Amino acid sequence: MVIRNLAWLAAVLLGAASLSAEPSSDDIVRARRLFGEARTAEDARDWSTAASKLRGAISVKETAGLRFHLAYCEEQQNMLVEALADYERSEELGKQGNEDFVAQLPARRESLHKRIPTVTILIPPSVADVVLSVDGRVVPSSFLGKPIPLNPGLHKLNTSAPGRVVFSSEVMLKEGDALVTSAPMPPSEEPNAVPAAPAAAAGAAVSSLPTTPPAAPPASVPPARTSSPARTYALVGEAALALGGLAVGIGYSVAATTADNNAQRVRDGGLATGCATQNPGPDCDDLQHFVDLAEHDRFVALLGFIGAGASTAALAATLVLWPASSVKAAIIPYWTPTATGLSLVGRL
Repeated sequence: MVIRNLAWLAAVLLGAASLSAEPSSDDIVRARRLFGEARTAEDARDWSTAASKLRGAISVKETAGLRFHLAYCEEQQNMLVEALADYERSEELGKQGNEDFVAQLPARRESLHKRIPTVTILIPPSVADVVLSVDGRVVPSSFLGKPIPLNPGLHKLNTSAPGRVVFSSEVMLKEGDALVTSAPMPPSEEPNAVPAAPAAAAGAAVSSLPTTPPAAPPASVPPARTSSPARTYALVGEAALALGGLAVGIGYSVAATTADNNAQRVRDGGLATGCATQNPGPDCDDLQHFVDLAEHDRFVALLGFIGAGASTAALAATLVLWPASSVKAAIIPYWTPTATGLSLVGRL
């Protein structure tokens, strides 16, 4: 089921609000002019200018079409969180309309759900009164331990609390990442010292977050993907079978060639004569042995190659049909006013 609950995010990011009064005719003319200029900028792939013109038109009268165009321009600028909020706002506004673009919204929304990266900051359970900031702006502390949706790129993380060493770090997010990082906040050497608040005012909100978060993690954020040991075991087993089958095929092919060579030496010796008669020569038994051995080894080699091929096909099928869990691990640096260190990071 598709869950649409980024309306709160749109309100913070984009200042979306119902106009208290209907726009005047002059305002409507200005909005239409801005929209025309935005379309011209879109055709020129000047996404920033187009977005600015669209926001101006929206300030006059908000419509589903304007929000849709704005979301598209933001998506082209890699502003994925803002684009998702605007697509959802466009869908909400377009419920009563019959615009053609409305049919495109579910697919675009779901695509962005998968692309938007998140970062989850974990702190020791004993730490209280934590001030969390991302990129210098305060984020509600209720987001601690929950996925925070951010745009791809470099982000600065900061957590502080009374009597605790400030944690600061930088993370580089790529599309689809679900990064989890620990924030070690050991007791400060000065028990009475209170860390300074981040540069932003306490009431400010991070550019991609609401000022009042929902009780649960945002449902529109892509869930962190868990690891899949079974897939790993299957891949390792199939790879081992493929290599084993290949080794058997090659080994027995070499053995068959050796048996053929031995049989040929018996023939060249001239003693294996009359083997087809009732009075075979003294080396006929040896010749038959080598011939049978070569035939057996070739048969086993064939089975080995068949097994290697089947295992390779199974390995390829597993890679294609069984999605990877995208588990990654990293160690990122952090710094404090008195020390630096490393923080364990997992990408799930």
